[in-house]
Amino acid sequence: MNNAQTLTQHFNQTLQDQPCLSKGLLLPLTDYAIAIRSNSHELLTELADYFHLEMTLQLDSAEIAVQAIETDDYLKVGKHWPDWAREAGKTGRKETFVDAEDGRFIYKIKTGMVFWQNAERPCAFGPIVQHPNQVINFVLSQYLNHHLRQGWLLGHAAGLQIDGKGVAIAGLSGGGKSTLMLHLLEQGQHFISNDRLLITPQTTEKTPRPGRFWMRGIPKQPRINPGTVVHNARLQSLIPAERRHQLLALSASKLRHLEEKVDADVDQLFHAGCTQSQAPLHLLVVLNWSTTTNQPTQARLTNLAQSPELLPALIKSAGPFFADTQGQFLANQTRPDANAYLTQLANLPCLEISGHLDFLQARDAVLEQIQSL
Repeated sequence: MNNAQTLTQHFNQTLQDQPCLSKGLLLPLTDYAIAIRSNSHELLTELADYFHLEMTLQLDSAEIAVQAIETDDYLKVGKHWPDWAREAGKTGRKETFVDAEDGRFIYKIKTGMVFWQNAERPCAFGPIVQHPNQVINFVLSQYLNHHLRQGWLLGHAAGLQIDGKGVAIAGLSGGGKSTLMLHLLEQGQHFISNDRLLITPQTTEKTPRPGRFWMRGIPKQPRINPGTVVHNARLQSLIPAERRHQLLALSASKLRHLEEKVDADVDQLFHAGCTQSQAPLHLLVVLNWSTTTNQPTQARLTNLAQSPELLPALIKSAGPFFADTQGQFLANQTRPDANAYLTQLANLPCLEISGHLDFLQARDAVLEQIQSL
């Protein structure tokens, strides 16, 4: 089943044979509402709990509707499609894809999920009840795409607000963005985003103010690894006590690289209303540190115009799900336009943290810096 036209016919038939339930979810994101429909009541219940929503018949106000269909008809459909190239440093097969006239099919190697990304009716097919997180990601990709088409930049960053000041934290995968963000959230007001951040040099005010920046989060709870949980008293309830003792017996290196992600609902762990969809952006923190150096942890204030070498830590590809306003999908191995980031964010204050990885020193450096902004 490699022919794109044949795929389209099969998926359309599945949508007829496996109709969605009459009730669904309406996700009212900032300036963009998404309806979520499915043939699985179990999935909708799971997503309703995740997004704190109630199932409803009132779905017509959404800008777009995402359908998620539980089926085992396509578990191996994309195993021999072309691979979507992974980012530098990432290994193993993750996604394959094939383009059609009216969209793109993306297949997940590990789960057998397949996504039909198109402008009119994006759909997910496969073991959706078993993998709700992939459905969540797919739903939120529509929100991300909407903003990218409007000129927002995608940052590989966490975001939060402290004392009215917006802080973005960038760094390479596994560099500690989420861990530092959660440390700072102890003194912070609002969680904005965990791993993807939309940034623009404009404000949302009627009168633009040059030199001001704005950020919007992708509304997904932090998914954190055990190394982040076991050393943070507020998060320890996320892992059973017996498992925590086992994890603490591991070496620091093994614990740091262990992948056992859990969701951290910040509204429950910190305070009600902790999550906020957007905020002004005052400071970009770039984690340029290492666990192998003996150099002391240091903080240096700069900006991206003065230190363009820090850009790779922030830049993030829109990935295989993105299509522009003309419906043109991103070509495989297309790199983000670094000049766009540099041009639009050149004067954004940037705190580079280098030397040895030390979250408490980094926390103190950020808190000290925002007092002067």
